[in-house]
Amino acid sequence: MNNFAMQTGIQHLFYDFNEDDDRIYKAIESLAKKHGDRVYSAALSYLFGKNFTIKQAGHYWREATASINQTSGPNQSFRATLLNYLRQKTTELTNPLIIESRDLEAIRLAAVTDGLTQLYNQSYFKQQLQQSIDLANQQAGQTFSILFFDLDHFKQFNDRCGHLQGDQVLRQIGKILRQHTGELDLPTRYGGEEFAILLPDCNLENALQLAETIRESIARESFSGQDRLDTCNLTISGGVANYPQHGTNVGELIEAADRYLYEAKGTRNAILPRLEEARVANRHQFNNIVEFKLAGQDRFTPALSSDISHTGLSLKCDCSPAIGTRVELFFRHPFWPRNLETIGQIRYVGHNSEACTYRLGIQFENPQDNFCSMLRPESLDRN
Repeated sequence: MNNFAMQTGIQHLFYDFNEDDDRIYKAIESLAKKHGDRVYSAALSYLFGKNFTIKQAGHYWREATASINQTSGPNQSFRATLLNYLRQKTTELTNPLIIESRDLEAIRLAAVTDGLTQLYNQSYFKQQLQQSIDLANQQAGQTFSILFFDLDHFKQFNDRCGHLQGDQVLRQIGKILRQHTGELDLPTRYGGEEFAILLPDCNLENALQLAETIRESIARESFSGQDRLDTCNLTISGGVANYPQHGTNVGELIEAADRYLYEAKGTRNAILPRLEEARVANRHQFNNIVEFKLAGQDRFTPALSSDISHTGLSLKCDCSPAIGTRVELFFRHPFWPRNLETIGQIRYVGHNSEACTYRLGIQFENPQDNFCSMLRPESLDRN
């Protein structure tokens, strides 16, 4: 789990559980068992507005909460216990930022959530989406997905059942989305009968599987009044987009998810792209020589491909170009079945210190649907 996902997850805990210290305490302890003392560092940062090292945070947390565990449990307010410990036993806090007022939590919660469904709102979704992109652009191999949903025939439902009944449906949808999403995910009411989910560290295939699970769950749900619809069943349609496969900025990702959603609305009760299509689109492990030339260079340099898809590829080489650099790629025969050229852009750079090599993540300027089939090494076809 990356640092942004950790910080976002801790923030969600305090928003979701508000002043319920018992649930917050247990949730943080549960997370720490999975992800270590980084959880405590993120929690202390959120609570007191001060950054602690992972080692410091783990030590302070265990020392401070030991007295809670020895007596009657976290109902004594672990936040107050932490504050007292840090102020009395250490010199870490002089003017701490204390997040424990019900009024303050209510204000913060209202600023980022939809009052009807208790899901996050569109503004907060876009803010967190941008932060996910910023982090992914800085770290090699990062991926995440977004899901967009729209209720089918909801106008007809409102016209025939009334808006009060429609509001109840939206509340039920919010509950279903929360049931199917994890503690670090971001279920959102995007607007009207539209919903969205931000899924950190989630590839396209897993995102589509979740979207299908949600679609099936809603199709099976009993909504009061749905028998008045022409279809006699309230359903939902969805579109899914993945970073970096479908885009590397907010506009591109939302446009891709929205485009798939629009196509799914053509048949309704559907999720696009289809799961089998996503599996075909997965990267292929073709390890072979690819020549590349950075913008401004005169000659091609050889590198080793590690995986290729119709949207991009990864190269292992001995140089470290800047993210955003334009690059020409040449797949030369006889290493490949034919000579092929294309243009891409460096999206991330990773360093293997032991091997003294770099891994370049390159996104093609234009996705090429038949690229992998054209590049399939002849040796694979003979096996």
